[in-house]
Amino acid sequence: MIPTTYRLLAVPIFLWLQLLPSIHASNAAGNTVIVTVTPTIPHPASYTSPEIFKDAVLSTSNAYRREHNASQLTWNETLTKYAKHWAEGCKWKHSGGPYGENLAFGYQDPAAAVAAWGDEGQKYDYKLPTGFSEETGHFTQLVWRATREVGCAAFNCGDQDGNDAKDKEGRYTRAQGWYVVCEYSPAGNVVGNQNAFFRVNVQPASTYSGPETTGSATGTSTSASASGSATATATGGVEELYDGRLRDQYQNAFIGLIVFMNLV
Repeated sequence: MIPTTYRLLAVPIFLWLQLLPSIHASNAAGNTVIVTVTPTIPHPASYTSPEIFKDAVLSTSNAYRREHNASQLTWNETLTKYAKHWAEGCKWKHSGGPYGENLAFGYQDPAAAVAAWGDEGQKYDYKLPTGFSEETGHFTQLVWRATREVGCAAFNCGDQDGNDAKDKEGRYTRAQGWYVVCEYSPAGNVVGNQNAFFRVNVQPASTYSGPETTGSATGTSTSASASGSATATATGGVEELYDGRLRDQYQNAFIGLIVFMNLV
């Protein structure tokens, strides 16, 4: 039989031996609880699957159009091919083509890009419409009542470092990550006639003020360069790491102590 004195001394020694690896692990990991991870470009199905991409764009676009009394858009493959050709060039500027055009990059999915355009409507003044503005140009094209068709494409432009994607003024010249290009027909954002086209084609939610008009006879579409451009540059996230090994080691030490006491 082991004397009581030795048994009492054995208890702290046993605990120290059990917890030593845990203490070491805790100290070693003390500086890595919060880690900044390198930004990565995800490849969600909403970008890589043509059908899912199409459904996401149409459902989100038409949700905004319903709110503003505009008819639902239908998908047009000619517009889609045009958008695809422009997106693959990754140029962060308007194409100057014959259609209405909205651009975006850096959004987690196409629905988020369209929603960013639609949410510009919160800044739009329906009582005193001033025609096109860069602040609300995506929104007005999105809900333009005379527009009937849309075609969009997305292309992964990657992530260039530093000034390679910017001009001397620090403005982006090349899209980063997933680049979304949407073409609209007939084009919206038609200026002229003392902004009458905006009053008719951009409606507040749940209102109606007569038939829509394209304004093609007397107006000029600003879609080539004035439809605006939205960015949401992807940034690196912060990942919090939690290690439960220290807690488990304490539990194991307690159980081991009970067994040890029974043995001695």
